[in-house]
Amino acid sequence: MKRRLTLLGLSLMLSAITAFAQRPMDDDDERRVRIIHGPDIVNVTDDSATINWITNFSGANHVRYRVAGSDDQWQSAYHQGGGTNHSVQLTGLQPGRTYEWQILTRDGDLRTSGQFQTPRPEYREGDRRDGDRDGDRDGDRRDHDGDRGYDARDYGSRVALYRASNRRGNLHLYTTNSNEQNSRGYHAEGTSGFILTSQRRGTVPLYRMRGPNGDILLTMDQDGVEQMRGYGYRDDGILGYVARTQMPGTQTFFQLVNRDGSLHFFTTSERERRQFLRNGWQELGPVGYVWTQP
Repeated sequence: MKRRLTLLGLSLMLSAITAFAQRPMDDDDERRVRIIHGPDIVNVTDDSATINWITNFSGANHVRYRVAGSDDQWQSAYHQGGGTNHSVQLTGLQPGRTYEWQILTRDGDLRTSGQFQTPRPEYREGDRRDGDRDGDRDGDRRDHDGDRGYDARDYGSRVALYRASNRRGNLHLYTTNSNEQNSRGYHAEGTSGFILTSQRRGTVPLYRMRGPNGDILLTMDQDGVEQMRGYGYRDDGILGYVARTQMPGTQTFFQLVNRDGSLHFFTTSERERRQFLRNGWQELGPVGYVWTQP
């Protein structure tokens, strides 16, 4: 009899442990989860986009999206696992459309929302302007770097995007002003690439923001600018214009963030990218594409 009671007690204990381990996130847990970086909309093409964000605790990664202002049925996207680093791809998009998106909690409540636009068909890589299709007199204006059908004049004038760091090396400054890179305790580290001084087809503004701790954030998302203001970041305005997607003569401008989301680093160097990832930084996807030549 005593043995039976002991076995029954052990069985109840194991059941309780299993039930506790499988207990879903409750309302209190959900309220503790907040977004500490992002969301950032990256890798936008005419039929897909990726949304990245970081939370302070493990949370849901459910995103739903549809054409903005429409009565279309919401499409859902998520990936298994949850965690604190979230990256979800939105597929089945149409070119030249504005989409609205929402990040939801596990219970389906709205956590945050925003909009983005897919490139118009004439901006897609590989497309030619109407005047170029029949090899007419405009054909010789195509850019010959890869013969992708871009008019070289659409690139406009470019300026250097300089990078500098402070003495400790934990803060990095990005600027088009050659004097600024050697001021306020910063020292020049070279050129990250070249960006346009005015907007052209297929390009987007590159905004610069400065955090309370001196962190410099670069973003091509206007909604992201508004959100980061809520975290105490100051808007420094538009540095220039970067390519939204890969163009001839451009290279990826990688974006990384440290573990707690308080510091950002941007580079075109694959070696630096791998080094920061080995040191525990996380990649948020490219913040556009910059030119390799002036």
